[in-house]
Amino acid sequence: MHGPCGNENPGAPCMEAGQCKKMFPREFQTETTMNVSGYPLYRRRPGDTAFVRGREIDNRFVVRYNPYLLLKYNAHIGVEVCTSLRAVKYIYKYIYKGFDSANMVLTTGLFQYNEIANYIDARYVGAPEAMRRLLGSHMHDRWHAVIRLPVHLPNQKSVTFKDGHEEEALETARSRQAILEPWFELNQSDPDAQTLLYADIPYIYVYDRNNWKR
Repeated sequence: MHGPCGNENPGAPCMEAGQCKKMFPREFQTETTMNVSGYPLYRRRPGDTAFVRGREIDNRFVVRYNPYLLLKYNAHIGVEVCTSLRAVKYIYKYIYKGFDSANMVLTTGLFQYNEIANYIDARYVGAPEAMRRLLGSHMHDRWHAVIRLPVHLPNQKSVTFKDGHEEEALETARSRQAILEPWFELNQSDPDAQTLLYADIPYIYVYDRNNWKR
């Protein structure tokens, strides 16, 4: 539960200029609705109340949560449904924003303005990050590889044409098989492949030079 704050407790730490910085209390909602410019507006029905920190508050102060995560980790974990582009950008901003930095101001007894000397763009590197860099360890990684498995009818595979190179595109399409066609050939020669679906083939085989190889 958040708060209480607002008119019930104007002196709460979350209050700023007479309003809660976390946007509590929220409005009552009969159903959960999507919000184009942010997070969804979750269902909040009137009725139930609880005494929190000496004040009676209702569902408008309930922080969005997941019961399973609360029981598993025994901690306060806020959960949001990311359904808009703005919400996704908010998450990835923290992943790709770069190193923590700070503007440092150097002053002396006599004021001599020198922008380069007074303002330094400093980068803070903690001990764990410094050790990983000294050891040459990877700072990031991706998992797992995504393989596109196209499906097409006979003699109807996709061909990409470029202006002035139409004949080359046709010749390339004739000489090169699509990913689907070598899969049929693999099923004819490999009994193990016959037990796998098309979508499961990349778990056991790798596509290399127009052939599926174990």
